[in-house]
This record gives sequence, C-alpha cells and structure tokens, in this order.
Amino acid sequence: AAQLLAEREILGNVERHATGVDMRLGRALIDAFRELLTDRLADPALVAEALALPDEEYLAEQVTVIDVDGIHAARHFVRSALAGELRRELHERYGALATTGSYDKSPAAMAQRSLRNMCLSYLVHTSGGFALAEAQLSRSDNMTDTLAALQGLVHNAAPQAHAALADFEERWRRDALVMDKWFTIQACVPGAGTVDRVRSLTAHPAFSITNPNKVRSLLGAFSTLNPTAFHARSGAGYRLQAEQVIALNALNPQVAARM
Repeated sequence: AAQLLAEREILGNVERHATGVDMRLGRALIDAFRELLTDRLADPALVAEALALPDEEYLAEQVTVIDVDGIHAARHFVRSALAGELRRELHERYGALATTGSYDKSPAAMAQRSLRNMCLSYLVHTSGGFALAEAQLSRSDNMTDTLAALQGLVHNAAPQAHAALADFEERWRRDALVMDKWFTIQACVPGAGTVDRVRSLTAHPAFSITNPNKVRSLLGAFSTLNPTAFHARSGAGYRLQAEQVIALNALNPQVAARM
C-alpha cells in the first residue's frame, strides 16, 4: 500500500515535470509516512521497507514512454518534500534507534539499523542532514551504517563527500570486496557527470577489467542502477559501455554478454 501511494505521487509529478507545472506532494502520502514513523509497535524492518520509495527501474516499467530524467526528478522531489514535511518525526526516530553498545548482529538490531538508515536517507535532504551522515560515518562500527552514511553524502553531493570517499579508500583499499562497494556507490551517483567519473575509475589501481567482480561493481552498477547517467542525452553513457563491452569481449565473452 505504501509503495502504491508513493508510486502514484511520483508518476503524477513526472507528468507535471514534463508539462512544466510545479510538482507537489499530496497529504495522503505525508500522513501515511508520519503514521509509519511514529509507530513503535510494528517491526522496524517492516517500517523501513514501507518507507522505501519505488526505485526508478520499477517506476519506468509502469509507463509507456519512459522519461528518465523526469522520473528521477519526480522521485527526488517526493523524497525531499517528505523529508521536509516529516523532519521532526525522522529526527526523533533516527535518534531513538541509536545504539550505545558494541555491534550486535541479532535480527532485532539489524531491523533497527535498517530503519535508522532509512531515516538518514531522508534526513540528508534536510538542513543538518549531512552533518548527521558525517557523524554516523565517523562513529560507525559496522559496514551497514558506514555504507549508508557514505552513500548519503556522495549521492547528494555533500561538501564532505570527497574526503569521505578518500578516507574510506585509505581504510579499505586492501579489502577487494569492500572496495567493490566503493566503486558501486560512485557508479550510482545520479547525473550525466558520472559517465566521466566511471571512465576515470576504470583506470583506478583497484579496478581490473579481467576481474568479473570489479566489472560488475563499476560497469554493471553504472549501466543497470544509474539511469540518468547511463541514458545521458549526449549518448556518452552508451559509448562508455560499448567501449568496455568490446574490450571485455576479447578477454571474457561471458561477462561481456552479461554487460
């Protein structure tokens, strides 16, 4: 039900965006999300799932003609508007879910982290949100919280993003699997400018076109999880992917075919 409410709001705003009409957010979604955030009885993991907006790929499947930039703009507007309307509730729930003890991998603790990071994904669109993400990143003792905070900074072009990426690389550069996450976060930054970022990352010492995991984490994420960059109007995203697939085909035709 939450997904359907959000879908209607986002697709309605895609139409407004296409016709030059100001986007707006209906009360039904605001009220529903407020109820979710103030519900202390429901499983936090379930609440987190309900608060997650439909992704851009799913939204594209609901329309006949796909307006890539319009879908992104409308989804971004709805997330930002919800964050503004529900800032107090998001802050309260985020703070209430903070833990003071050592890392706990129990289902209950995982559920709390899930909801807390979902709250953070909205709060980075509000005043003071970047500071919250930066503080979480500096205090984190687990990869879930670390990646959530890093993504919040990087995907929203926070002033702290560059330093956060550099610090993460310095700490984890010897761990190949963790560095895959570092590549993916950067490959998924919205906007046509990410094409050049991905191109430069293919020359990074930790990237190897002969390593399928690296290819999937960078090129696979770019082409399947970042529609505004891959479908850049200039065609630069297509050209980059074509070049890499041609190079891959000479080395590993199976991986090339998947790309």
